[in-house]
Amino acid sequence: MTLVADRVTYRRPDGGFALPPTDLVIRPGRITALVGPSGCGKTTLAHLLAGLLAPGSGSVTAAGARVRRRRGRLPGHTALLDQDPMAASDPTMTLRRALTLAASVRGVTVDPDALADEVGLDPALLDRLPAEVSGGQLQRACLARALAQEPRYLIADEATAHLDPLSTAAIARTLRRRADGGLGVLAITHDRRLARSWADEVRELGV
Repeated sequence: MTLVADRVTYRRPDGGFALPPTDLVIRPGRITALVGPSGCGKTTLAHLLAGLLAPGSGSVTAAGARVRRRRGRLPGHTALLDQDPMAASDPTMTLRRALTLAASVRGVTVDPDALADEVGLDPALLDRLPAEVSGGQLQRACLARALAQEPRYLIADEATAHLDPLSTAAIARTLRRRADGGLGVLAITHDRRLARSWADEVRELGV
């Protein structure tokens, strides 16, 4: 099963940005890094792949079936890890509750403590609110939340930007281990050195 963007285009309603026809294939068991300068459309392409935006032309398919926009909800086969973990978190919900809720929405039963261990997060921190942990700890919790959904594909949009080296390494190790187990990963970054160090394939956008 592959996640495919085939000649997709997108134009913002205000006309301020247009993504030219673009192809991208995300394969199971591989990390594909998408690199390029700020403003070139990396996040737009990620949201098209995730079904959060509808392409102006072209198509997005998963195993040959069209991925359709779901009014802010991701399709069951894809999870998204955003650059800003605070913006992606409910400030009133503990990390544990957020993780288990994400799993229950997909009909999945998970062990929150085991997932925390996997991403290098002390399980005791799961009972804290987002504002009570560091940015790196919160991003690792967000990764655990994404993995709790048992997706076939994970889109990591600048997921290590502004993180300390320890958190960056923990996230990179987890994505590599999961990809080796069959997860298809799209890792969006502006850091070409990082992309080359952890990806199976590096694609350039906007150059």
